Amino acid sequence: MSGWTLFFCAVGLAVAVALLVDERRRQHELLYMERMRSSMLYFDLYPLVVFARKHEIDRVLIERNRIVFYSVCPPGSLGEFVLSEHGYRPLNALRTRALAQVLAEDIPILQENRHYRLRRYFVIRPNGQKDPAYQFTIRSGYKTELMYARQRIWLD
Repeated sequence: MSGWTLFFCAVGLAVAVALLVDERRRQHELLYMERMRSSMLYFDLYPLVVFARKHEIDRVLIERNRIVFYSVCPPGSLGEFVLSEHGYRPLNALRTRALAQVLAEDIPILQENRHYRLRRYFVIRPNGQKDPAYQFTIRSGYKTELMYARQRIWLD
């Protein structure tokens, strides 16, 4: 075989392995999401999710030990679910990501890229450990649109 043929075979094999690994990772994510949705934690959190769906959401924080929903109007917290207060242990990184994905599915407006942005950040604990956390944040254009719509209702 020539050098180029061997090179293209190796590249093709690398692409196939990468696609296989990505598909396997996605299957694991779906499994974690399914487990999260059927867990007692999510059963206890679900009334807050239903309540948040009825409001205009400004931000949603999903951290290892708490989930917080913030409202556009009136500004401030819609609700906070602290895991330790309900008898749950802090989430690991995989469960935190699964919870963020399940919340995005159950609050459809969060899936709209035009309106909300998902950002991953790290919370540094007092012992120096970095824990991944996720934040859905409203985009400024959509927030302005919501505020103007609310203002028009008040003026009419």
